[in-house]
Amino acid sequence: MKPTAEARPPEPQKQRVFSLRDRLLLPFLITLLLMLAITATGTVALFNKTLTLSVDERLRSAQEIVYREFKKQETILQTYTVFLQQFQSLVHHYPEDTEVGILQDKLFNTLAESNIAVSFFPVNSADILPIESLQDLFEQARRSDSPRFRYMKDFTDLPVLMVAAPLYESGVVSQIMLLQTTMAGEFLKKTTAPFSITSSLHDLKGATLAESEEHSTPFRMTEEHLVALGRGEQLFLDHSGSTLHRHLLSAIPLGTSDLVFLSLEAERPENFPFMQTFFLQIGGVLLAMLFGIAFYIKTVKQIIRPIGIIQDAVDAVNHGNLTCRIQTGLGGELGTLSRSFNRMLESLDNICDTRNKHEADDALSQRLTRKKLLLAKKDQELAKLTEAYKTHERETAAMQQLNQAMISAPDLDVLFDRVLQVLTEVLSCDHIVLLLHNPGEKLLQVAHATGVEAGTLDNVTFSFDQGFCGKVAQEKRLLYVGNVEQNERHLSYHGQLATSGSIVSAPLIVHERLIGVLNLHKHEPDAFSTSELKLIQASANQAAIAIDNTQLLAITRDTANTDPLTGLHNRRFFQDALKREAAQARRFRTLFSTIMCDIDLFGRFTAAHGKMSGDALLKDIGKILLQTTRGIDMVCRFGNKQFVILLPKTDRAGAILTAEKLRLAILGTDFAGAEESQPDGKMTMSFGVTEFPTDSENIYELLNRADRALYNAKQRGRNMTVAWEESLSETEE
Repeated sequence: MKPTAEARPPEPQKQRVFSLRDRLLLPFLITLLLMLAITATGTVALFNKTLTLSVDERLRSAQEIVYREFKKQETILQTYTVFLQQFQSLVHHYPEDTEVGILQDKLFNTLAESNIAVSFFPVNSADILPIESLQDLFEQARRSDSPRFRYMKDFTDLPVLMVAAPLYESGVVSQIMLLQTTMAGEFLKKTTAPFSITSSLHDLKGATLAESEEHSTPFRMTEEHLVALGRGEQLFLDHSGSTLHRHLLSAIPLGTSDLVFLSLEAERPENFPFMQTFFLQIGGVLLAMLFGIAFYIKTVKQIIRPIGIIQDAVDAVNHGNLTCRIQTGLGGELGTLSRSFNRMLESLDNICDTRNKHEADDALSQRLTRKKLLLAKKDQELAKLTEAYKTHERETAAMQQLNQAMISAPDLDVLFDRVLQVLTEVLSCDHIVLLLHNPGEKLLQVAHATGVEAGTLDNVTFSFDQGFCGKVAQEKRLLYVGNVEQNERHLSYHGQLATSGSIVSAPLIVHERLIGVLNLHKHEPDAFSTSELKLIQASANQAAIAIDNTQLLAITRDTANTDPLTGLHNRRFFQDALKREAAQARRFRTLFSTIMCDIDLFGRFTAAHGKMSGDALLKDIGKILLQTTRGIDMVCRFGNKQFVILLPKTDRAGAILTAEKLRLAILGTDFAGAEESQPDGKMTMSFGVTEFPTDSENIYELLNRADRALYNAKQRGRNMTVAWEESLSETEE
């Protein structure tokens, strides 16, 4: 038997490896071709884009001119319509006046010269003019009691712009007046021909009403086009035929009752000459590239030839020949590489001798390093525990300070000062800004700030879609931004305060109800730690509860002394203030005056317009009384329709002048509903004046006499001022 041959392992398949020359050439060639292709494509696209923009600009200019001409004609027709309506009313009042007839003839001649035709139709003109679209126009004008525009050609051979308006006789529509002016193809041709543009007008169904000339490339509007135009959009569309055409479709509203669609068409110039020149230039560039590539290949061959010598030496060393050296006749970087390679071979023996020693040293060094890492880890854990204890201690102290500040604060301003002061000391913040939310409005307003110059942020507000605090108010979650200058919501308080670095914005919430937002700033980026964020959230919760409680207490105090309808002080508050003023007047021997005033015929007003209108009237009058008096004067609501005014350090004459000023202010104001229910269509008030202590040293008697003087003013005919005199007592008897 023949011996069997030993099985040989399969030879690995050789993968194609590109040479250094190929790797240098291929990227260069690919880059050149890509640059050439990109340049050519971009140049053609830019040229086409420029042509399209030029055509679009012409179309927009023509569209603007046609739109203005339509609006101009619409304004002219509207003006003549109003004038004719007034003139027809004059004709009905003076039918036999010859001068009116002459003016009427001149007016119609003027309209004829302006190419405006006027027609008059009875209200029911279906038998006379059986055109459904025109009848619909007349019906719209009659029902809306106002002029209605329409552009159509159902009534005449040529399309016209018309307006229908009702004419009245004795308050009843007697006729329909129709004004029309021709706006056909000649109008469009005259308007758009200078732009080398053809145009046409279409109705709401897309049917053509007028065109400047026969279209060489007619364009049919689809339902989608009509819907888009109805929304006020402008549509640019291309139409390909023998040549490329560009269309602009837009809507022109006519008054408030109709609109027409405008179609503009322009021919886009061909770019054949440009493309011919461009491709010739590209051919020249390609030829130059071929010469450059040939020169580049020759140069690369000369450069990489020494690399073959180095490769042979590397192969010899790879086979164990450490005595091999590279000839040192090479220059440049390759020469330097050759000399370095020779020095490397000389160092190999030394490296082998010292390798064992180095391995022993490395093992010892690794053991020492592991011990150091273990000790460092223990130190870090201890530092974390220490820091956690300090943080907890600081948070506990801060919460105690906040609670103490919140409990002892008598009002909101003091509360704001103490809360922001504690947070500044604990967290070392550069700025802290408190913004409050006004219920019923999506608005935040700056209420208090620390680290900011006084008055800098007065009246600064944010809506819920503005800034960091707006986002926090919407989402009711704490927001931390490490670098505000890299965030698009950074507004710097609308430019009033330059802020940088990091910010924490925390919501103030009580029972899912937003009280406000607290902003804390530090100049350094990423300056807030996790523990500080937790402390801020806890502080915000406590501050929200304290602010809410203080606000409720303030509202309770204000409600007890304020009239809920007018917002003025109520009777109880006035009597307390009157006692204090009387005591001060007795002590310093000064005087003051009171004015008692009452709305005349208020019952007639409420009977005619209802209680809600009466309440609105009381609020308006209270506002006028408050705005017309001095800042030191006190205006109060004393009864249902009665008001009383305290005038410190004012004698009887000054009080009478003030009362007259108030009376004239009320008389000169037009109140809604007064024209229908009050005498002479005006709302009036009567006033009674007393002086302390001349009229009485008893404040209750003083008010009683002011009321009796007011009653006397009512008896004399209302709308007047009467000062108390002793004779008034005799008159009452």
